[in-house]
Amino acid sequence: MSILSECGQLATELVRYSRLCYERHLVGAAGGNLSARISGSDAFMVTATGVSLRDVGRENLLIIDSQGKVLEGPAGAKPSKETSFHLAVYEVRPDVSAIIHVHPSYATVFAASGRLIPTITISAQLKLKQGKLIAVAPPGSRELRDLVGQSVKVSASDASVFLLVSHGMLAISRTFSDAFDFAELAEDTAKIAYLAELSAAPRSPLST
Repeated sequence: MSILSECGQLATELVRYSRLCYERHLVGAAGGNLSARISGSDAFMVTATGVSLRDVGRENLLIIDSQGKVLEGPAGAKPSKETSFHLAVYEVRPDVSAIIHVHPSYATVFAASGRLIPTITISAQLKLKQGKLIAVAPPGSRELRDLVGQSVKVSASDASVFLLVSHGMLAISRTFSDAFDFAELAEDTAKIAYLAELSAAPRSPLST
């Protein structure tokens, strides 16, 4: 039996949360990627490059090893180009088993300006644990992999959301349910913070 067949429940969850990320506007077009650690092995499940999260299905998932080598998957399919930084996170955070990388609009506004999301709501203050800001680097590059790995490594052990400058967001946890909740909370908080700052900005006489 194949690894993918043995991990049916995990595959179902990965597919479900991939599509939810698209439906909740956390990502658009063919952007974003998700992965999962396969318990009891040195293998991982990851979305394929070029496949929109709205179209992720069990038939286009890939199984890779800790070096990114494809162990199982459809012929010709390749892992997401960001697979290397997923693997870097798994290496430095053994407690993490699910990773969501998306490009939500409001969170990316703060990421593009080199700022963490202001935690202006009670919910965010209690639940949103942001890690060190990840500096800009070309997507899929070794430089980005190293930056992600280092930021996650030096951040607090309970950090669950990381902003990538001019790139988007990384949400990590033990389960996809929790990682998705963290991603949604971060984006909702970013929207509230953005609107709060906008409403507090001085208005010119012509705007009245």
